[in-house]
Amino acid sequence: MSPRDPVIPLFLPVLAILFSLFSTGGCLRSGGEGKQAFPPDAKVRLLVVGDPAMAAAIEQLRGEWNAQTGTSFEVEQAPQLDPQAAEPPQADAVVSASCDLAVLAEKKWIVPMPGELIRQKASAQAARSKEEETPRAPGNWSDLFTLLRAHEAVWGKEVMAVPFGSPVLVCYYRADLLEKLGAKPPRTWPEYQKLAARLADRKQLGDAAPPAGHPWHGSLEPLAPGWAGIVLLARAAPYVTHPANYSQLFSIDSMEPLVDGPPFVRALEELVAAASSGPPEFAYGPTAVRHAFWRGECGLALTWPSAADKDCPKPGPSLRVGFAELPGSTDVYNVSAQAAQAWEPRQSGDAAHVPLLDVAGRVGTVTTRSQWPEVSFGLLLWLSDQQWSRQTSAASPATTIFRQTDVSYPQAWVEEVMSAAAASQYARLTQQMLNRQQWLFALRIPGRAEYLKALDEAVQQAVLGQKPPKEVLAQAAARWREITKRYGTDAQRAAYRHSLGL
Repeated sequence: MSPRDPVIPLFLPVLAILFSLFSTGGCLRSGGEGKQAFPPDAKVRLLVVGDPAMAAAIEQLRGEWNAQTGTSFEVEQAPQLDPQAAEPPQADAVVSASCDLAVLAEKKWIVPMPGELIRQKASAQAARSKEEETPRAPGNWSDLFTLLRAHEAVWGKEVMAVPFGSPVLVCYYRADLLEKLGAKPPRTWPEYQKLAARLADRKQLGDAAPPAGHPWHGSLEPLAPGWAGIVLLARAAPYVTHPANYSQLFSIDSMEPLVDGPPFVRALEELVAAASSGPPEFAYGPTAVRHAFWRGECGLALTWPSAADKDCPKPGPSLRVGFAELPGSTDVYNVSAQAAQAWEPRQSGDAAHVPLLDVAGRVGTVTTRSQWPEVSFGLLLWLSDQQWSRQTSAASPATTIFRQTDVSYPQAWVEEVMSAAAASQYARLTQQMLNRQQWLFALRIPGRAEYLKALDEAVQQAVLGQKPPKEVLAQAAARWREITKRYGTDAQRAAYRHSLGL
């Protein structure tokens, strides 16, 4: 994505919403100036989708919410949303996968954060804030990492969601082995491949090599069904995010797929080369990759930390972990006609690393069924606040640290076996990634699962050597055209443009 930021003007209204819903002392207002902040009979129906652990953590806060507001909420669960349903979910608010925002928003089942309420009180709150030494409101919007508040929470030009955390794939590396090899964490994908090959060679590792018969791979990536396509997009992200282009996965004008173009072919060729040092089967998702790393079965691993991972193996005494952003690129592909579709060196100051958003993640939305949308948004903001997010969001395997303030509490977000120093490194790295100016969304449009399945199969065919990368991606592009046509080209073009903030 380009560094254009179409939603900056929305920040002030969002902050004002928070100010109007919460007291400056950090507690919810049950009244003030002779008025109730919330209707005393308000009861929010909160639907948590596909996340039993988060639902259980939220359920435990019902009493605290009631004590602070005099209102109540009830928690219901569903395994997934039905994108083919004719009506919105039977709930006031929904916490679901970040990518669900596409269906919810395009079907007009959810409402944007209200602005009128706070425009009336923004001036008064600003005056009060000047008198306070440490003003703070639960749900503090400015505390969220930039890419989440300015882009993942936005659909079109409106803020439609409350972020609860969105992990980005990172590179775990064996710091002890890199030290022995005199190597540094890879900065580009070619460097990654060279390092993976060195790590795969037990002879180079000497006495630090795993014992004979112990599984060992230079690198390990989550190429299981549902993840192989995500990994390809993450690898391609630095190649396709030219600052002058909005067209990355599709042409924003025609919805012609771009997934068979040179950036993706290069990314898949590099993925195939790296997979040669991995396991022969496609059984590893992010959790399995994480566990294999801690069991000492690989030198590099693409996944993310999770405090919800209670079954993480205890590592051996010599294993030391380090974290790096996924490798980047010193050049980028320009798809514009004027550039005649060419590779160009990245300009000075243009970051080589580009995070892939919507890998997993959770967001909260308010449905059109809500009788009290302000109360529903207030609940979502309260649950995701820095005071409670380490209880609610951190319980989910699909989230990660998402606030500036939580960088100081990194171990609340990582597996228990991780050292405090490594946890701190991960937190600072996530802060850096999610405050970048360029990014790529992982197919944040209706039909996402179908598009990704086509990519999964292309990746797996290429890794198995059944067909070359260029050929399998041409087949995937043909399937993408069919999927787009079935959903409606005009509708999908509108959704794609909305996902980009247009």
